[in-house]
Formats: sequence, structure tokens, C-alpha cells
Amino acid sequence: MVLFALTLLLLTLMVLMTLGFGMRAKERVEIQMAADAAAYSQAVSVARTFNAIAVMNRAQIAHMVAMAGTQSLISYGSQQYAAMMYGPCPIPSPEWSALDEAAATQVQQLQGRAGAMYRASLALYGKLLGNHLVGQQLAARMAREVNPELRAVPEGDRKSLAEVNGGNGSLDYDDLMDQERDGTVPATSGAVLPTGGNQGRVTLNATMGSLGWTWVHNRDSGSAGFGTGGAAQNPSFKRYGSASQMDSSTYDTVSGRNSWAHDHGRAVAIICPDGSTVPDIEATDTWVMSDEKQTKQDQHVYGAKPPPGQGAEGDTTVDERHTLGACVVCPGIWPYSVGFNVGLLQGNAARNDFGQPKLYTVLSRDYASPSRRARPDPWNLFFRFRFAGDTVEFDNASPEGSIRSTGRGDVQRHQVALSAGLAYYHRPRPEAEGGGWSEPPNFLNPFWRATLVSPEGAVDDKPAASLEQAGFTEHAGALRRLDAVGFRGGSPEGARY
Repeated sequence: MVLFALTLLLLTLMVLMTLGFGMRAKERVEIQMAADAAAYSQAVSVARTFNAIAVMNRAQIAHMVAMAGTQSLISYGSQQYAAMMYGPCPIPSPEWSALDEAAATQVQQLQGRAGAMYRASLALYGKLLGNHLVGQQLAARMAREVNPELRAVPEGDRKSLAEVNGGNGSLDYDDLMDQERDGTVPATSGAVLPTGGNQGRVTLNATMGSLGWTWVHNRDSGSAGFGTGGAAQNPSFKRYGSASQMDSSTYDTVSGRNSWAHDHGRAVAIICPDGSTVPDIEATDTWVMSDEKQTKQDQHVYGAKPPPGQGAEGDTTVDERHTLGACVVCPGIWPYSVGFNVGLLQGNAARNDFGQPKLYTVLSRDYASPSRRARPDPWNLFFRFRFAGDTVEFDNASPEGSIRSTGRGDVQRHQVALSAGLAYYHRPRPEAEGGGWSEPPNFLNPFWRATLVSPEGAVDDKPAASLEQAGFTEHAGALRRLDAVGFRGGSPEGARY
């Protein structure tokens, strides 16, 4: 009978241990799968935000190209109007003035909409940080859906924020503009530059490269551009003295200082409403130049309005009709854009994933939480013994028989999972054309994607440090000891914990 009882006790203990091991294995898989799903979702949210920013930047470029096209129409139309004034069928001045005013208003609206797109990009970027990455909010929501026991500790956001924005800065528009004025925009090692930074020139060049339409750029009679000639080269520049000063031969003379268009003097053929043609009416140089609202140097030169082309214009003045919006850092009429940090593409960029952000998710399960202690698993053999008014607890889930409130650092109390997702750039392109990996990451094309990756591999990947920052010191120590004995994980060189 005694032997039977002992055998039954041993069998019961083995069954309970098997159930306990199975449950721990199941919980380990559950927390790791939740961490993987959260890390991938973070990478997806980053990739989608980057794609939206790229589309906004493209739309900005399109608006600035359209602005140059409208300026071209103003210049060309002014030359035609001036020539017709010497022919048999002049355009009535009120009608001409109304058309000119409508075109000038369109130029202002196009610039304003380009600026509004920057604010929209900034708002999207702010939502990414504030609603998804800061405090691991997205990961926390996903963890709760998987199991209410799982937690995404707020301190686990350090790596993700460092990768995306370098851990910097206010995203308030007014604060950013104050920083631009003061020259105090903080340097960042993150992928995103909220005010464009070193992408400002990239966006301007992309716009100039899009002026291939003959009517806008390099037409026979003239051209359009942004701050070329004297405006780009002369710090004390106020206005153009002639149309030839606007001709640009290289991109070195292109700036975002003003928007202009000009037409050189030539013989103009006039077609009257009755169908008659008057050939070879001599037309003088014409141009229009629009700069920031703070200055009064805007110009509109044509026929009866010789250089400098300022003063009255219809029922208003040139500097009111043909001006643009207010500049932040003056002089300048170019809208800001959220930019990719191309500095991360310099040097040995492959060791840092070419600046593409890697995002960590850190999830934990507390085996000594109040809910666990209130309803322990029966196979964990949790007992409370009462002797002379004192209560002693025994918990078979702990090697010491009791899990005490020792905080996150206790590796016995907290089950932890770390996972990483990567937002990466890949433009689909046939292998015969060099493949899709030949184009570096940028915010001009919407080809950002997401995938799961190893938390190790890049030069700044420090998973043990991330665990330590989140408060899991013993877990970080275990990872470092594994590395010390040769464990390499996802990095052939070791993670250098």
C-alpha cells in the first residue's frame, strides 16, 4: 500500500511537471510570436508612413513644376500682349489684367499647397512616433490582443526611436521653424530629417530634373527656373537687371531663392480674332520674378513696363500680385519637406543597413503578477502555509520555492521576448537593368517595404543593451554570457554586446 501511494505520488508529480513544461513551452512560443507580429507591424507602419511621405514629396515637386509652368505662361503671355498692343487687334487692358492676376494667384496657390503637403507629411510622421513607436504603443496593443498578460514595457522603445528619428526633437511645426530660423535643428543619426536637412537640395534638383517639358524649360524663346543667375550667386541680390541673368547653364546656379520665367526679345506673329495674321511684330524681353512675401522686389517686365518692372499693376502693385508666401529662413521660397538622412549612406553604409530603420519589440510576462498569484496554475504546486499567524508561501515555479517582488531584473519572474522588424527600400526592377537594390533608400519614391530580421547584424544593433534599458538586467547578462561562449545569433561576428 505504501509503495502504491509513493508510486502514485511520483506519477502525479511527473504528470504535473510535464504539464508545467508544456505550458512554459507554449507560453514561450506565444510571447515570441506576439513579439514577431508586433515587430513586423511596427516595420509595416514605418514603411507605410515613409511611402506616404515619398508621395507627398513627389506631389510637392509636381506643384513646383506646375508653378514654373504658370510663370512661363505669364512671361510668354506678357510678351504676346505687349506685341499685340502694337498691332491692329490689341487686347483690352482690363481683360489682360484679370488674366494676369488669375495666373499670379495660381502661382501663389501652388506654392501654398506644396507647403501644406509638408505639414501633412509632418503630421503623418508625428502620428507614427506618437501613436505607434513611443512607449511601444503599437506593440502594447497587439500584445494585449494576443494575451492580456503580455506587456510591452515603454522603455523598450529606445532602439526604434533611435533608428527612426535619433531620439530627437519636437515635431511641432512652429518649434521646427524656430529651430530653422535659429540654426539649432539638432543633428540626428536617425533615418528621418523632419525639416529636410540635406535632402533640401535633392528635392530642388528633382524638381529641376522634372522641368523637361519644353514649354517650361529650354523652349526656343525662353525658360523658367528657381533663383538662377545673380540670385544664386550674389548674397546682396535684389532683382534681375535683364532676362539674360536668368539663363542657367549648370545646376550650380539653381537655388530656391525665387521663381522666375523669361522670354527673350524676338519677332512675334499675331493672329487676330478675325483670322488675319500680322507677322514679325518686334517684342522686347519679358520676365516675371516672384520672391518671398517679406520683400518688395518682385518683378513683371513687359512692353510698356520696362525694367525693373515694379510699381503699379492693374488695381494693385507688382509686389502684391506676383509675390509668394512668407519665407522661414530668408531669402527663400522653397517649401520644406520631410527628408531621408542621406548621411547614413556614406562610408561603410552596409554595416548599418544603409540607414534603413530596424525596430525592436520587447515583450514580457510577469509570473508574479497579482493575477497570476490570485489564480495560480494547479500544476505549479503553489501553497500557503500558516503557522502561528505567519504565512509562508511555496511556489514550485521558482527554483527557490518562492518568487519575490524583485522587479524586472529577475530572470525567474519575467519571461521576455525580443524581436526586430526592418523597414527597407527596394525598387522593383528587372535584373537585366541592374536589379532593384541599385537605388539607395530615399523619400522620393514609394518603394518602402517591411520584413522580420535578426535583432543582430548591424553595427549599432545591441539587443542586450536594449534589454538592459528596458529593465531586464539578468536577461541581458544571460545574452552576454552566451556571446562570450561563442553564440553568434544573426551576426557571424557576434553582436558585441
